[in-house]
Amino acid sequence: MNDSRPWFIVGICSLLFLLSMFYRVSNAIISPELIEEFQLSADQLGLLTAAFFYAFALFQIPIGLLLDRIGARITMTAFSTIGGIGAMVFATSTGTNGLISGRTLLGIGMACNLMGSLKLFTQWFRPNEFATLSGFILAVGTLGNMMATSPLVLMMNAIGWRASFLAIGTITVMLAGCFFMIARDKPDEPPSISCLDKTKEVGAVSLGSIKTVFFDLNYWAISGATFLRYGTFAAVQALWAGPFLIKILHISPLATGNLLLILNIGFVAGSPIGGFLSDRKIRSRKKTVLIGLGLLAMALFALPLCRGANLVWPGLIFFTMGFGSSFGQIMYAHIKELMPSHMAGTAMTGVNFFTMMGAGIFIHGFGKILESELLVSLPLATGYRIAFFMCSIGVVIALALYAATKDAIVEK
Repeated sequence: MNDSRPWFIVGICSLLFLLSMFYRVSNAIISPELIEEFQLSADQLGLLTAAFFYAFALFQIPIGLLLDRIGARITMTAFSTIGGIGAMVFATSTGTNGLISGRTLLGIGMACNLMGSLKLFTQWFRPNEFATLSGFILAVGTLGNMMATSPLVLMMNAIGWRASFLAIGTITVMLAGCFFMIARDKPDEPPSISCLDKTKEVGAVSLGSIKTVFFDLNYWAISGATFLRYGTFAAVQALWAGPFLIKILHISPLATGNLLLILNIGFVAGSPIGGFLSDRKIRSRKKTVLIGLGLLAMALFALPLCRGANLVWPGLIFFTMGFGSSFGQIMYAHIKELMPSHMAGTAMTGVNFFTMMGAGIFIHGFGKILESELLVSLPLATGYRIAFFMCSIGVVIALALYAATKDAIVEK
């Protein structure tokens, strides 16, 4: 296409997804401040962080129907605005309930940014560009994870965590407005098309569409695999890596932020590479995902073996973890190509429900494991290591599930 609009859409979508990735993992860095100010237990901290993911997951199916019915432009604008308001609620909270409310609104608000972007890509680009573009947006979005590491520490030191979230929430609302001005759902769509017109044009998404997805065994295998894959990865990235590195390995907060930065560098590097391999070289969605799952399983198995404050071994582990996990974005291309094209939004958000629910359950469950009767009598370091080993086993199960899926071969 000669029109530059597709690339403006990719750019603004990437920025919105960057904010989503920032919000979902930011608690890993600000958790010491939250624990001190609000006297949070491990279970409460896990629930607070997981609230984002629970809300995010529960809104996936409604969002899928909205994307297929009224399009990404209106849906993403409305939800992103809610997310910005959620950041402000979180920043001004005076108690645990306020924090949870803010995180819940953030989860709802950010729930559409990736799926809406992928829905737009199905309309504006060719099928053999989809995995590469989804890899690109994952790579740019992961800069948000990087913002939630050392840069967030520096910002907090300068203006505090509350002012930081107020500022970023304001930016979120402004960016949502810019997206509405720039984006169109289709290349030939007039800028003044109304929500009612769009509903008539696209038609209602029936219950039969949901049944088509839910009665497909490939959907359940992919969903189960992404539940375990992202759940274990998010438990490490979004929260529990921070306390493990600081409390157990006695690594400084700034060095911990740097290690999490390395994890995200691995994710940024792996996202376009995975998309390129899937689209251009291996030309197999299934085989590419299996490679990533294997790398993630090895990294998670090696993490609890770390001892002392040496940063070389954890750095290698975190890079491999991010690199391997990034291949998971190809799961969306996989399910999209196994389903009818008019159901792309429903199919991808159906998988994303399990992706984000896995994150919520594993993050919250990790805290419950640490405080369980079985482990509470053991040293805290032992509890962390057992929990991380359980995560590695979960990814091995994900690998077995994915091996049972039907492949999607990319044509030249």
